[in-house]
Order: sequence, then C-alpha cells, then structure tokens
Amino acid sequence: MKNFLCRLWTLSLQPRALPWLALATGFWLGCLSWLRPLHLPDEGRYVGVAWDMTRFDSPWVPLMNGLPYFHKPPLFYWLDEWSFALLGVHEWSARLPSWVAAWSTAIGLYLFVRKYRGAEVATVTLLVLVTMPLFYGASQYANLDMLVAGMMSLTVLAGAEAVLRSESGQAYRAMTLAAAAGAGLAILSKGLIGVVLPGGVLFFWLVLTGRWRKIGVFLWLPAVALFLLVTVPWFVAMQWRYPEFFHYYFIVQQYERFVGESFNNTQPLWFYLPVIFGMSLPWSAWTLGLLSPAFWKSDAGKTSVLMLIWFLLIAVFFSIPASKLIGYAVPTLPPLAVLAAEVIVRAMGGKWSVHVVRTLSISFVAVVIACLAGIGVFRFIQSDSARGMGALVAAQGTPDDIFIYSHSFPFDLAFYSGARHPAWVVDDWPAIPVGDNWRNELLDATRFSPALGKEVMVSFTELIPRMCQTTDRVFWLRGDQWEAGRWSFLEGLAPVLQQADDGRLWRVKTDAAFKARFCPA
Repeated sequence: MKNFLCRLWTLSLQPRALPWLALATGFWLGCLSWLRPLHLPDEGRYVGVAWDMTRFDSPWVPLMNGLPYFHKPPLFYWLDEWSFALLGVHEWSARLPSWVAAWSTAIGLYLFVRKYRGAEVATVTLLVLVTMPLFYGASQYANLDMLVAGMMSLTVLAGAEAVLRSESGQAYRAMTLAAAAGAGLAILSKGLIGVVLPGGVLFFWLVLTGRWRKIGVFLWLPAVALFLLVTVPWFVAMQWRYPEFFHYYFIVQQYERFVGESFNNTQPLWFYLPVIFGMSLPWSAWTLGLLSPAFWKSDAGKTSVLMLIWFLLIAVFFSIPASKLIGYAVPTLPPLAVLAAEVIVRAMGGKWSVHVVRTLSISFVAVVIACLAGIGVFRFIQSDSARGMGALVAAQGTPDDIFIYSHSFPFDLAFYSGARHPAWVVDDWPAIPVGDNWRNELLDATRFSPALGKEVMVSFTELIPRMCQTTDRVFWLRGDQWEAGRWSFLEGLAPVLQQADDGRLWRVKTDAAFKARFCPA
C-alpha cells in the first residue's frame, strides 16, 4: 500500500497525467449535482429566472414571473438556457454553469502553477482547491457565486500570464485578449466587480513587484475593443428598451447595495475570517506557515506575492459592505489553495517520503468524505422545495392552468411544474414595506412592465373578481395553513398536497358551481 501511494503520486506529476487529472477533477466536482432539489431562495431564484427566459422565449431580458428582472446581468441565465436546451430541464443541468466555472478554474490554476512553480506545487494546489468544502459546494450550487469567481480567476491568471510572457520576450497578445474576454464575461456574470477586482489584483501586483511599466500590456487596442464587444451590447440594448435601466442597475443594484445597510445579511467586518478559514479546512490550517519570514525569503514566497494580493484584495473588498454572504468568499479560494500548497511543499523540503504521502492521503480522504457527507446532509434538511408539488401539477394539470401564489412566492414551483403562464401573486399590493425580499423584487420589476404587473400582481380584494372573469379555468393555489380561512372558496376543500414546511396546494376550477356561489350575478 505504501509503495502504491508513492507510485500514484509520482505518476500524477507526469505530463501525461494531465488528461486523467482533468477528467477526475470534472467528475469529482459534478458527481452529486443531481442529488438534491433546488435550494431556496437562491437556487430557486436564479434557476427560476433562467426558466422564465426559456418558457417565455426572452433570450435577452431576464424575467421573474414574466416581469423584467435586472438585479443581476445575464450570463448565468444564458448558460442555464443553453443547458436546458441541450440536456433537458433538471437540477443537474441547472447547476452546469457552476460546475463548468469550477472545473475551468481548477484546471486553469493547475496549468498556471505547474508552469511557474512545478508539478508538485500544481498537483497539491489542485487537490487542495477541489476538496475545500466551500469550493466543492459552490461548484454544485446554481447561483452566480462560482461563475463570477471562475471568470475573475481566469482573468487574473490570463492577465498574469500575459505579463510574464511579455517579460520573457514571448508572444503574449493572445493572453491579453483572453484576459479582456474574461473580464467582460465576469461583468456579465455579476457586474462591475468583474473588472474592478481582477483589475485591482493585477494593478497592485504590477506596482508592488516593480512591474508597473507592464500596465501597457492591457491597453492594447484590440483587447480593449474585445472587452467592449463582450460587455456593451447587452447593457445598451437594455437601456434602449427600458430607459430606467442604467439608473436601476448601476446605482440601485450595484452602488447602493455596496454602500447601503438596508439589505439582508448584515454581518460584522470580520465575518469572512472564520468563514474562509473554517470552510476550507483542513488546508487553511497550513496557511499559518505564511507567518514565517523564512517563507517569504524563499522562491515560494517570491512567487506567492500575486496570490497573497489576490486573496487579500478580494477578502477586504467584500468585508467593506454591511451585507455579506458566504458565497462572496469563493473568489478567495483559488489563491488560498496555492498559498496552502506552497507551504505544504516547502514544509516537506522536497522529501516526499511514504509517511508524508500517507499523511496527506489521509487528510485528502477525510475531507473528501466530509464534502460528500455535507452534500448528503444538505439533501435531507431541505423542507421547502417545490419538487413534489411541481411534479403533481405537471402530472395532473394542463398548459392552460394558472398558479395563484397567496402571500408567498415559491421560486422553484414554475421550474418543477413546467408552468407556461405567469402566476398570480396575491398580497397587499402596492402597500408593501421597503425591504430586501421577493415582494420588493417583484415591485421593482413592475416599473419596467407596468401592464403585465397589473395582470400578475393581484391584491386580496381583487382575486375572486378576477377568478370570476374566467370560465372553467383550473387554478392551483399555493399558500399556507391560513388560506382556508382567508378564501371562502376553500371552505371544505381539502388541499391536494401539503409540504413539510406547511406549504399547501389547492386545486380550484371556475366552473358553474364556483360562479354560482362566489360570483355576483
């Protein structure tokens, strides 16, 4: 067994092992992406927007319940639409963009480190990164965090490669173009941070390492043109169609969300320290070796400056806003993996004995088990998924049926049911308190489509008269246990399904009996 581990390690360092490492990495990062239903609210929200764009044939405009939804740019939604078209509508196809971004990041980082730090550091970096619990979980989570982290990481790597090639007299223009395209895609992933953060990392790296003259590498006109070609068309098209778009997207959703304190998930300044350290164990513990002055005097320290700047800039940037989410820490993990790998390899002193390989193998197996167990546990603690409810409606309903969401908005129900019409959302419209929730997201969306907003945003007093205007239409009302006392037409009518979180579903048909009882003559 000992000799087998050492031989396996030796083989992994050979150039011919790259295809197998890439395949194994891809399989590992996506192997359980089918296991659990969409998590709410985030996965349901972003996958729901992509599904809306698909079902309403809206390739340019992101939609929520048929209404324009401009909280985020469209790259994730586009990738999800293509995934649905190619692979069908499933949870794992909805998570494909995150998986592709994670896989691309891991392999891109491996290739960069292998070129400049050797096979040992690169291989350890790859193993560390893909078994960090936060990175592994984000690779199988259908929201924007892994996608923007991947685009920013590839932009930094391509930009650094362009500079280093230029320094050594090699052709570098292709990598400059790659960095420009990556920055553009990062903006389409989540906004201006897509260029501000990787641009900041590269800028401070150039300045602090005395390479500031190489800033010109990125000012090549074709690269600037490519960046604009990737980013500008969608934003201009949206502004052309919706005159309020620039103000809403750049001021409200980008600037005010960064500096404001009225949004959800307010956390202290130090929030990301335990998050990053705890959710990248056991590997993050090795980074304590960075505190040794001897490390920074070694070759490992000289080449780790880029990674340290990369890690610190992003960690500090996301620590400034009052609103903080765990997923915002994902872009810090690639440089952290490199730093941990550098410490590990240096600590070994080039002596990869059987004992060392066995110790690292035990750590690797332990964290793999922890990652798999975490996904498995997460699968069984979700009680609010609409998977079962959607399957029932898909089996018993028709394309003409309409959902009524009473005092609720299940983001994933349209996805699971295959609904073809926007739902009627019943609440105290328009008297909704300002806040960071689905109600205000829908209200914001109505400013871009007031006519459709009047159709789908229904007040409590309007619901029954609206239903009375239809004939033999089937409605599926989704609400909670209080709905039976709120609506006269539910008295004595048993719900067809009840979820674990007390969400309930009733089937109501506006037939002659309904009209005789509830509709005025």
